[in-house]
Amino acid sequence: MSRRLERDRRGLAISLAAAAVAGGAVTVGVRRRRRPRSAPATEAELRVRRLLEEPWRGNWDVLDELVGAGYVGWSSGQPDPIRGRDGLRERLRAYADAFPDARLTVQDQVAAEDRVATRWTARGTHAGDLADLQATGKEVTVSGLTLSRLEGGKVVEQWTTWDRLGMLVQVGAIPAPAEA
Repeated sequence: MSRRLERDRRGLAISLAAAAVAGGAVTVGVRRRRRPRSAPATEAELRVRRLLEEPWRGNWDVLDELVGAGYVGWSSGQPDPIRGRDGLRERLRAYADAFPDARLTVQDQVAAEDRVATRWTARGTHAGDLADLQATGKEVTVSGLTLSRLEGGKVVEQWTTWDRLGMLVQVGAIPAPAEA
């Protein structure tokens, strides 16, 4: 073990012991290594980001620009896949009609070869009906993950999982789970 690491360990042990004897709270300072600056976004990441965010800002043309004609999308909780640009447009419009002020924000992305993994958060007010769920006027925040596969610069497949249960709890459609 290096001298510096051993010295840091001894200092931490002494601080913890002193705090325990005094009956006080323990505050530990930890030095963190600097994270490397993130690399510039790849072209694939930028395309997927635009596809996920821009429809929620009113740019529906982005679907024609960035979605392949043979698109297939799977979403957690949905038994049948979304097929084609029109199928994706229809699914997104249903949520945009129910949450007209909704905004989806990309939080993180990782790209490898022809795939892009995206972590996102969506926020909006439930101001319109969604299937059998009547508008409640409640604000909702959900998070999700989408894995996109691209061919020729267009998204041709996506797998999405998101907090559908959380949305239903937030709009009051089902009761919040009891705390353990």
